[in-house]
Amino acid sequence: MRWTSTVLVLVGGIVMSYPFWSGAYASVQQGRLNSQLVTETRAFSGAVKNAIDQTLPPQEKLQRLAEAFGRRLEVGHPLGRLLVPRIGLNQVVLEGERRAATGIAGNDHGLLRSGPVHYGLTPLPGEGEPFAVAGHRTTYGAPFFRLNELRRGDRIDVVTPYSLLRYKVKKLTVVQPDDVSVLRDRGYALVLTTCNPPYSATTRLIVWADLDSFRFR
Repeated sequence: MRWTSTVLVLVGGIVMSYPFWSGAYASVQQGRLNSQLVTETRAFSGAVKNAIDQTLPPQEKLQRLAEAFGRRLEVGHPLGRLLVPRIGLNQVVLEGERRAATGIAGNDHGLLRSGPVHYGLTPLPGEGEPFAVAGHRTTYGAPFFRLNELRRGDRIDVVTPYSLLRYKVKKLTVVQPDDVSVLRDRGYALVLTTCNPPYSATTRLIVWADLDSFRFR
């Protein structure tokens, strides 16, 4: 009985501490990714950005820049920063796997430990629609924990090495875990996905947003 009690206490301690050490891991990884993003932004600006025809219409220029950046971007590398003022979110987003998702949770479980992850088979910001991003809701820093608090009209900013894009929330929906159709173009420029409800993966919470404005960096 004494041995069993000791084991149960140890197991309970490990389970209780999991959110804390996973959050610490994510924090360290975000610091590393931030430094890498700064370096890659400078490299992109110097090597590619100025080669784009500056006389192009703004929307076409944005698309050309996104495509040029995408050709340099590797899986697991930072592609930009996601900022959501209402919920205090400020996180570096990683590039995800570029293969079909087996479910809306995607193929990026390892990468998600470091922060939000772009579904690699969806376009980059400004390249097409939708730019889709997944994030943890309860572990590894829980960047999307408060995603359910977003309301229509709320601002979402995405800062990439080539532009700052501002989106406005249009709606929130809940779908089944295997409903990958939300990653296809439905006329929304940005899609955020996370587990729902908190501490469960029964369904997925989806935030849909339109592109409101953008400016070049």
